[in-house]
Amino acid sequence: MVVKEIPLHENLSMEARHLNANTSGASSRATPTTTTPTTTFSRVYSVSITTAVLLISFFICTLLAVGFIVYNFATCGQLTAEPGEDIVCTSVHLRHKSNHAQNDQLPKYDRDVRLPQSIQPLKYNITLEPELSGNFSFSGSVQIRVRVLQDCYNITMHAEELNISRSDVAVYRVLAQNQLDQDSLRIHKQYLVGAKQFFVIELYDKLVRGSEYVVHIQFGGIIQDFLQGFYRSSYKVHNETRWVASTQFQATDARRAFPCFDEPALKAKFTLHIARPRNMTTVSNMPITSTNKHDSIPNYVWDHFAESLPMSTYLVAYAISDFSHISSGNFSVWARADAIRSAEYALSVGPRILSFLQDFFNVTFPLPKIDMIALPEFQAGAMENWGLITFRETAMLFEPGLATANSKQRVAAVVGHELAHQWFGNLVTPSWWADIWLNEGFASYMEYITADAIAPEWKQLDQFVVNELQSVFQLDALSTSHKISQEVYNPQEISEIFDRISYAKGSTIIRMMAHFLTDSVFRRGLSKYLRDMAYSSASQDDLWRFLTDEAKASGLLDRSTSVKEIMDTWTLQTGYPVVKISRHPNSNAIRLEQVRFVYANSSKEDESLFWWIPLTFTTSTELNFANTRPTTWMPRTKVYEIENRNLSTDKWFIFNIQQTGYYRVNYDIDNWQAITQHLMDEKHFEEIAPANRAQLIDDVLNLARGSFLSYDTAMNLTRYLAHETGHVPWKAAIINFNFIDSMFVNSGDYDLLKKYLLKQLGKVYNEVRFEDSRSDNEDILLLLKRSEILNMACHLGHQECISESIRHFQNWIQTPNPDANNPIGPNLRGVVYCTAIQYGTEYEWDFAFERYLRTSLSGEKELLLTALGCSKEPWLLYRYLRRGIAGEHIRKQDVFRVFAAVSNSVVGQHVAFDFLRNNWQEINTYMGSQITNIHTLLKFATKRMNSKYQLAEFEEFLRDAHWDYDRPIQQIVEQVETSVDWMTRNYKSIVKWLQREVGST
Repeated sequence: MVVKEIPLHENLSMEARHLNANTSGASSRATPTTTTPTTTFSRVYSVSITTAVLLISFFICTLLAVGFIVYNFATCGQLTAEPGEDIVCTSVHLRHKSNHAQNDQLPKYDRDVRLPQSIQPLKYNITLEPELSGNFSFSGSVQIRVRVLQDCYNITMHAEELNISRSDVAVYRVLAQNQLDQDSLRIHKQYLVGAKQFFVIELYDKLVRGSEYVVHIQFGGIIQDFLQGFYRSSYKVHNETRWVASTQFQATDARRAFPCFDEPALKAKFTLHIARPRNMTTVSNMPITSTNKHDSIPNYVWDHFAESLPMSTYLVAYAISDFSHISSGNFSVWARADAIRSAEYALSVGPRILSFLQDFFNVTFPLPKIDMIALPEFQAGAMENWGLITFRETAMLFEPGLATANSKQRVAAVVGHELAHQWFGNLVTPSWWADIWLNEGFASYMEYITADAIAPEWKQLDQFVVNELQSVFQLDALSTSHKISQEVYNPQEISEIFDRISYAKGSTIIRMMAHFLTDSVFRRGLSKYLRDMAYSSASQDDLWRFLTDEAKASGLLDRSTSVKEIMDTWTLQTGYPVVKISRHPNSNAIRLEQVRFVYANSSKEDESLFWWIPLTFTTSTELNFANTRPTTWMPRTKVYEIENRNLSTDKWFIFNIQQTGYYRVNYDIDNWQAITQHLMDEKHFEEIAPANRAQLIDDVLNLARGSFLSYDTAMNLTRYLAHETGHVPWKAAIINFNFIDSMFVNSGDYDLLKKYLLKQLGKVYNEVRFEDSRSDNEDILLLLKRSEILNMACHLGHQECISESIRHFQNWIQTPNPDANNPIGPNLRGVVYCTAIQYGTEYEWDFAFERYLRTSLSGEKELLLTALGCSKEPWLLYRYLRRGIAGEHIRKQDVFRVFAAVSNSVVGQHVAFDFLRNNWQEINTYMGSQITNIHTLLKFATKRMNSKYQLAEFEEFLRDAHWDYDRPIQQIVEQVETSVDWMTRNYKSIVKWLQREVGST
């Protein structure tokens, strides 16, 4: 996450900070000045004794005053700033954000903001007193016990948007028997280095290597509403506003709540003491050990928490609320009182998943309890804080009979993801954010493993192929993608790698590794890694070492090969390969050639990239889609040949079984035609596994998109979809045809594409039908497939789909008390709401918005927010976007959903881009000046751009905004450029194919 903009050279008192929330002016820094009168003496003048005494007295007083100023304000002029640094004395207060978010106020960081390695934190003792009304200030103190690793004269830690004065800081030496020296060390000066978010204490006394000290700091701040650090949110009960104060520290925001050594490798133990109103409760990482009355604040009490195990600062968490909770043993879930029933499903799967993970890793969960809390506002989906997992409501709450099947799967998946982090991330933590993929990749993989363990009928492992692997393929095919293990140096760069590469690509290469190592070897290696590295930090090389040792002990790898040698080609190189496989005529040799897969023209650097590729395959005779252990490997070379008679003589072959390898496969034209012929056989096409049918669809359409083969070959294969009814193959097809649809929708030939796709949908549409069941017993895969097929059918103009949607919506409008009585089945609501609003008027839109305001179900709110963007009326969409950033009815966490919904149609995308271009500064101010927010909105607003005019318009906007041309911006520009290029290369050939297939109109 990226920190908010902090104007430099600005010291504000607490009063000014409070005022600043409502005023646009910034306080100017008060600089103490001393005016010294000068007197010129001449030989002809004399000075009386009285005058001399007065002058001497004045001189002495001036010296004392200057000395006092120097002592208290640690003369900033004595400090030399390095290039890019801003030094701010903390004798008044630290920096605070101005409400005017002009572009030159976007966060500016040094390239490298790593802490010095001279100090190691051991323990934190933190006291917090938050005010949950009025100005929402908080005060606190922290005592940090540290060990000195190198002789030094300063202590450098992190602090951001905290008030710390000179008198608030003291440093004590730890003596024998853990006693503190009565005299504190002499502080020379203390200051903030703005560009690094450093708080520096310089001492006269040397800090001696091997010795321990305790740093005492008192501080204050504001509980902001920017969904980062220690922040506030609210909800209403009968028009009464109820406040919640909670935390979100990953990646670099613990420093906003208390001064700390805010790097993941700097683990320590934490003890918290939190004051709260008597009518509220506090939860944190550890259990409460005692509670007592607050001595000075009426109706407040202190909660004292047990000391934690060693952990990183970003995993510290606490929440103060009036929530209710339900428990199963030491596992509890918390939510609003009127929503606690919806947490029962999360409580039913959580302990089962936790037990499964303990068995899977063969490592016991080390904490005495675990809490999960659903917060009314939360930027991410969930956060894995050790012992206190925080969730967005839609990621934890599920109401049977009222929520969708997709919501049920989502809750199980997110709970599994966050519980997996309790081992990967919390017990063993990446040494630095460059290896955050070890956290997120493993958790993203394990969420499918855990869901498959508790609900095998969902076939989650098949869904992994389309949800994770194929989705990240598209991002990783850009030349502006990045390595999985990517060096990052400051909060802006750190926030950028919390992306699909770290999560989805990370999970796919872990899945690939699990298959080539075999499950038993993989799990034993993980278990030893977690046991040996527990409570410490690690890099990817540590994991490779443990897996290599286990693989060699099991005979899977010979002495000359290591997991590191193989996996470094996947983590330290950008992108992924496409393997072209072709037969040699009149021989048993099969030729394999690898090259990086990119949509645009490849660079010289791309041509030098090669990977160790695990090869699995089957043939038309074998039809073995179960064995995913590699038959052989393609080494790190451009061309490789294998001898195999079956491959050379069978009718066709398919490589990459179950798409377990992170690579695409291209074949010679004869093999593609033979595979297509087999798929066209209605009686035998299912002999190819569903995941591989999805692979064939995704590979062939993307190979054509990247000009690796013709669209004639690709479109010919998609003809078999006329008799396909499988969920996973159709999901792959829908995702790929959505791209072609977005390219065609503004053209005069769009009707040809619609006619072809509606013809292909015929059989599967008739299977799913426009109906829904509220029964929990209905096949969840059928429910998911129905939702996806109906959405596509209505989008393409299927008449029955449209008329049924409008009929269902009108029935709801005419139902007495529509807020309590919704006759539309939960799994039909998404398509019904969107279609009815798309073909409706202002009346339908206002009805839906009123339902959004009145419902208390978070899942229903999400459905309605998405549907409200389906309108074709530009003025309604402009009004909707304006409401999205007004802060009145729509939560800050949902602004992205509003923009995504509006951007999801031809009309809406133009509206969204225009609105963003004209209002980005206001949006930035409202969202907290995080440039990543603008990046996300830009992705939504540009996804259908495919003309040179639109590209030029977008680039002009970027120039006018003067943003840094960083990786997210580069990726968005490249996506638009490749779409423009795609239209030039492919549009006419697809039109000709469609004309042959469905006839011209």
